[in-house]
Amino acid sequence: MAAPQTTDVNAEWKIITIGRGSFASISVLTGRPIAFKHVIIPAKEKIQELLREFETLCFIYETCNKDSFFAIPRPFAFYDPANRASFRAVNRPLGPHLRRGTHMDKARDPSLCRIYFGKVISEVGRGGRPNLFLNSANFPLDVARYRKILENDRAGEYPSVEEIVYGMGEMLGRLHWLAGNDGRDIEFVLGGIAFIVLHMLACVSLIPSVQVRSWEKTPKDVPMLVEAFFINDPYYPRPIPGNPLYAEFKRGYLSVFPTAFPLAIQLANAFLHAIEVEQAKRADK
Repeated sequence: MAAPQTTDVNAEWKIITIGRGSFASISVLTGRPIAFKHVIIPAKEKIQELLREFETLCFIYETCNKDSFFAIPRPFAFYDPANRASFRAVNRPLGPHLRRGTHMDKARDPSLCRIYFGKVISEVGRGGRPNLFLNSANFPLDVARYRKILENDRAGEYPSVEEIVYGMGEMLGRLHWLAGNDGRDIEFVLGGIAFIVLHMLACVSLIPSVQVRSWEKTPKDVPMLVEAFFINDPYYPRPIPGNPLYAEFKRGYLSVFPTAFPLAIQLANAFLHAIEVEQAKRADK
């Protein structure tokens, strides 16, 4: 095989670990739109657990992604390290025109904004110093910060706050009623490159693992849905009657329950009532 030429690859590409737990690590290839999750100890049972997570993500993507306000990242592939993979070697160097075609431009750093519409972020930090508004490593958006974005001259390209919270309710409803899980440990983010907004997406959290749990769509499982809702704090608007953003969230949630299922509306309303009651309890503490 001919010696590889440095012009055939981008020397600045790096695999960067962005999260690590006792079970697995999460890595990205510089700013590329693919994340890798790999088990730390490649034992058979760990690999099978990772496979179950992958299958869960595939099911959520297939059942909840169509025509929704939020998009769900697509699971790309599962690789079992217990199976040997074969790679076909290139026995001769690529021609100049192929090298140019396969060469990729340098990737810019990713920008990711978590949508914290259930929280008010203080603009004053410790010691009375102002918090930095722009921080690409950790850039949460509460309602006030997001509305500042809407004040710029390209505001028409951004969805309104009301559209976003409606979409949150819609996505949670899809997870409950279409995917049949409690929506635990998911993240709502605004994704883009160099602060140029590309699209809204609901990112199922991959750190440290996919935590969603299935429910049987019976009254006994409503407390589990409530628990999952507050675990995801502070993404959702606070479930307070009279809160206009929560009203939009409810409207989105109720837009997707299956009308053919007789108990669906009762369970949906029971869930919404239960999170309102729990919110009131928390406010009194």
